[in-house]
Amino acid sequence: MNNKTNSRVLELTIISAESLSRAGNSRIKKNTYVVINPESSNDHTASFATAIDTENGSYPFWNQKFHVDMPMHASFFTLEVRCKNSSGDHAVGSVRVPVSDFTSWYFPRNYLHFLSYRLKDRDGGRNGVINLSVKVKSPENVVGDGGSKAYLLPAKGWEYGGASMGQGGSNGTVIGVPCGY
Repeated sequence: MNNKTNSRVLELTIISAESLSRAGNSRIKKNTYVVINPESSNDHTASFATAIDTENGSYPFWNQKFHVDMPMHASFFTLEVRCKNSSGDHAVGSVRVPVSDFTSWYFPRNYLHFLSYRLKDRDGGRNGVINLSVKVKSPENVVGDGGSKAYLLPAKGWEYGGASMGQGGSNGTVIGVPCGY
């Protein structure tokens, strides 16, 4: 089970990618997928992968949701777009997604972030864009053992980087939280 002080659960949806190409700038025709690697995983046993998109070529669409346990100390996770073809399995592009992009400010509990990132190929060149959504799930709303999880309805309150705040008022109002201006 997710330990509130050691990890947080990300509801990560890999939505789509745009303008993907292979070496030599040829467009990808089919068979793309995404591999998700949390920062703390030194091997690929903690990796997740989307289904293979066989129809949309350089503009693949997955819309696939994952629940990823991320250690609280993790500062990023990696997304790698890959393509399978007759000559093998090839990396198309990757990006390191900073956790601070969706945990650095005060957000309502279970706030849904829609994000897009530029993919880089193995030589550091631009190779398309990946679109995703991320929601930091409240640890107290996760039930079950390590193998399967169910999510309860969110309680009132706010979160800062996955830590609960403002739990005490019956209306869920946070008072005295500094805001940027």
